[in-house]
Amino acid sequence: MKNTLIPIAGAAMLLMALAQTIQAVPITGNIGFTGRVAYDGTTAGTSTEVVNWINPNVNGTSGSFTGIANGTASNLTSPWFFNTSSAINNFWTVGGFTFQLLSSWITAQSGGDLGFVVVNGTGIVSGNGYTPTVLGWSFTSQDPSVTQNPATFTFSASANSVPDGGTTMMLLGIAFSGVVLLKRKLTA
Repeated sequence: MKNTLIPIAGAAMLLMALAQTIQAVPITGNIGFTGRVAYDGTTAGTSTEVVNWINPNVNGTSGSFTGIANGTASNLTSPWFFNTSSAINNFWTVGGFTFQLLSSWITAQSGGDLGFVVVNGTGIVSGNGYTPTVLGWSFTSQDPSVTQNPATFTFSASANSVPDGGTTMMLLGIAFSGVVLLKRKLTA
């Protein structure tokens, strides 16, 4: 009996290690950026693109992003057209994470006395050993005041953990079934 436990324990450990390597770890949480921005037009409400990001930095994190300190400098790609359906690799990078913009669209814009623009979009964030994960995000900016020229912006992205649909439990079940079958074969 003692001799059969060693192969069974070894097989169980091998199957559990295999199940761990297959299991994906998605990115969770939120990350925000702030700074100043220059547009292609004279107001946020009439512009169609960001031509330059000025001192963008992290202004809030949670979940997988918590290791990035507020105030950390970030890199954002410019120019960036508000309405785009073309992927932009490395749209932003910070703290070992990289974001690929998939699409963006204007959801609200006004060019009145207090012009503003709100742009939403989707993309994929990857890095730091996590599985690439889809993010939803929002960019907002308003016309600069006399004392705050150029305009300020905020950019926030959110990754919500998606359940794995039972894959982990299925792999665990297969592993235990294999152990039981191996045990029966060895005891027969």
